[in-house]
Amino acid sequence: MTDPRKRPQQEEACLEAFTAYSDPLFRHAFFRLSNRDRALELTQETFLKAWDYVYGGGEVQQFKSFLYRILNNLIIDEYHKSKQSSLDELLESDTGDLEAKMSEGSVRETEEGLDEQGLLETIRVRIPELPDLYREAVTMRYIDGFTPKEIAGMIGVTENVVSVRLHRGVIKLKALCLNNDL
Repeated sequence: MTDPRKRPQQEEACLEAFTAYSDPLFRHAFFRLSNRDRALELTQETFLKAWDYVYGGGEVQQFKSFLYRILNNLIIDEYHKSKQSSLDELLESDTGDLEAKMSEGSVRETEEGLDEQGLLETIRVRIPELPDLYREAVTMRYIDGFTPKEIAGMIGVTENVVSVRLHRGVIKLKALCLNNDL
């Protein structure tokens, strides 16, 4: 609990964090979800949760880390929801629909060229195929531009763990791109 005299300062810091971090948080969510509407909703929900915490008397030392942690947890929840609904859809569909849905993505990938933009697109498409731990670290480092130290603070692990995840994630991403069937 925050000292009641510090509450107005925390509320002001929360408002400043909104101004400073709303766009980067949205970009992070959009990159991770590839859905503009859901990214916007999760960004808004991130700030609502932060405001509720501060208004309820909570104290935040580093708003940037705090906000990214909230957003990443919401994104993880979103992944769990989408995996469950995708599984439900597949179970409800008949075999013909299942084959059509499975081949739809393959056809789209095969049609893309491998020029410079194609390579960037391939990387963007392949990042979601990384395991969650690697995907989170790679996205925050190379898309959002955070240092390993900042990432460590945001996700609650040591800087060394982040560096290992980055290294392994880049190796795995490179393998995915080299094995690209385009």
